[in-house]
Amino acid sequence: FLFNNGQGQWQHPNNAQNFLVEDPGIYAVVGGTIKVIKKYPKVCPGTPPCSNNGICINGTCQCKKGYYMMDCSKHCQSNEIVCDNAYCFKGDKCPEKPLPGCQTYHDGVCSGSETNMPSSFAKRRWQTPERGSPLWKPSYQDFSHLVGYTKVQYDASHTSATVEFLVETKDPNAKITYIFDGQSTESSTKKFDQSTTGPISISASLDSGHSIKLDDVDFIWNAPVVNHTTGDYQNGQKGAIVQMFQWKDEEIEKECHMLSKAGYLGVLLSPHQEQLMSMEPERGALNPWYYAYQPTSYSLNGRMGTRDDLRKMIITCRSLGVRIYADIVANHFTGNGNSIDQHRHDNGGTCVYWPGKNATGGSPFFNQGYNYKPNVNSDLPPSQEYPMAAIGPMDFHCERPLNSWNSGFDLNFGWLVSLTDLKTDSDRVRERIAAYMTDLLSIGISGFRGDAMKHMQPDDHVAIFQKLVRNFGGSLPPDFLYWGEVLAGGEADMLLCNPDSGYNYGSYFTTKLINAGISNDDVKKIKLWAAWYPNAPSEDCHQIDRWRESIMNDDHDQQFGGNSRDMHSRGSVLVLDRNIDAHRSFEVRLFSNPYEQESNNDWPIRLVLSSYYFSAEGYVSPPDGLSDCSLCTINCDDCQSVPYIPASVDDRCGYEASGDGRLLGQGYTLVHRDRSIIMAMRQWMGLSTSVSNRDLGLPDRCQ
Repeated sequence: FLFNNGQGQWQHPNNAQNFLVEDPGIYAVVGGTIKVIKKYPKVCPGTPPCSNNGICINGTCQCKKGYYMMDCSKHCQSNEIVCDNAYCFKGDKCPEKPLPGCQTYHDGVCSGSETNMPSSFAKRRWQTPERGSPLWKPSYQDFSHLVGYTKVQYDASHTSATVEFLVETKDPNAKITYIFDGQSTESSTKKFDQSTTGPISISASLDSGHSIKLDDVDFIWNAPVVNHTTGDYQNGQKGAIVQMFQWKDEEIEKECHMLSKAGYLGVLLSPHQEQLMSMEPERGALNPWYYAYQPTSYSLNGRMGTRDDLRKMIITCRSLGVRIYADIVANHFTGNGNSIDQHRHDNGGTCVYWPGKNATGGSPFFNQGYNYKPNVNSDLPPSQEYPMAAIGPMDFHCERPLNSWNSGFDLNFGWLVSLTDLKTDSDRVRERIAAYMTDLLSIGISGFRGDAMKHMQPDDHVAIFQKLVRNFGGSLPPDFLYWGEVLAGGEADMLLCNPDSGYNYGSYFTTKLINAGISNDDVKKIKLWAAWYPNAPSEDCHQIDRWRESIMNDDHDQQFGGNSRDMHSRGSVLVLDRNIDAHRSFEVRLFSNPYEQESNNDWPIRLVLSSYYFSAEGYVSPPDGLSDCSLCTINCDDCQSVPYIPASVDDRCGYEASGDGRLLGQGYTLVHRDRSIIMAMRQWMGLSTSVSNRDLGLPDRCQ
């Protein structure tokens, strides 16, 4: 006890020493010795004492089994145990307590040349809160007990398909019922043909009552056929693609009417898979653009729209003759420390906490970084798990920093900017990625940009393409395209020129594709984005046929300083340079006379970036409405609000912003609406250039 000086202030006499007595009462301290004046009997809390649910011993309640709190007033269910005399827990033993101070777990980290997660990490699966627990949400379904995904395999004519529903259960003895479009069966496979004229529903249930429902399954035969009666499109193997960076599906659907009239081959979407979202700003930005490149699953319910939005847009655009391509992220999932759990780290002596984040579709997701509390289900430190994707701890490489960009080992196994790195050398993971690509093609996507391609070794890509070809009965769809992002930088010799480097996307990659049984026609559809254009078009040492390369002027990463690509005096980044005349001239040259063009067959796929201007305050989040600070709920004082601005506006010309500011103002850049660029593209494609603005879907005033 402490001492009162008689004036209501407590003091620490005797050199700040306190005194402890066992019984309640009145005491005095005389010459440093405690003197008993009066003792009181010890009384236990509760009315009656211990709430009649325990025994009072020396003033402390000893609660009966199942009861807890100081007065034994609360009771656990029969399938629960009491932990810390403070809460109930479903399990055989209470979970470990959080780490003390500001400590965090530090395991799952590579040692030496090892690349795999420790085998013990398999026990860290099934981390999703159970139905009925305080942390459970309806969107978590019963991922605490089962996960799964669908694999679609077509026949050679692409007119029939077998759907296999691969389900994994926490209980190995669980009985699974598979439900295809409302019909229950004990078989995990079911065949469909062209008589199925729409998507089918997919779900599964266990004899324990637990269940999950996945995305619907679409079939490629239901996507409208794209036909071009004029122009040199070569069945979708040549043309101009507009990268509509961070455009929502509904805006693209509207813009496809103009794109069709102008003669564009298609549109490249931002990644269309379930993605990271937050109600708290990160360095001032609420839901910054790069969250779109942190997947939480392979569900098609993403930031740009739902699966239904995507399907509707594809049907409209393909019916108008405009193909749709998807930017896919296959190398990784979310960044370390971005999960539904709370995280913390020591920032120079200050313990900084941040809350759990969300997914666009609401599914749960976990990873190992910056955690300090064990998972409530496993009683072990959290690890990588993305249940909606049926991806678990053993599907990742152990954590390794990417220290050397000149090392193929580091490029492949290192965690790029701390993004959880998928074990793409695993057949299981390769199957999962191929199934995701098959799903996108089935809904009507025509091809892909492969994000961070060089961070997956060439042999992994070969294996994935081999499985994709198998899924389509031995040959890819006729208009299929793929172009992978391989930024060469100072690694051009290893990545492009030297086939014996052990990590080569030049002739080594080509040979491996052919040796894997992929036809020459299909190999021609698998291209690289020639990021070395326009500065050094021959940096690939002519190891790659230019028919298998795509080119563009500025790219989306350059806007944010996100890559090492330097165009020098041969290109311009619009949103940074803000020089319309210079930018337009480089875009026109892209189609009329590309630097160092040697043949008319060089670079049959050419891309135009249509992005968004940064806000007047310099904020760089997209104006799609999901970076508006009215959505912020946590630590919002420094939130940099970017309100919604429509992307597709009929009365705008190229370079006029879609927002109220128009020229170099707020909103989307609309570069693809520039008449000079369109005319150069149409001449390259063998389309008439004697057309009015109205013919092109442009306002009459556009020059």
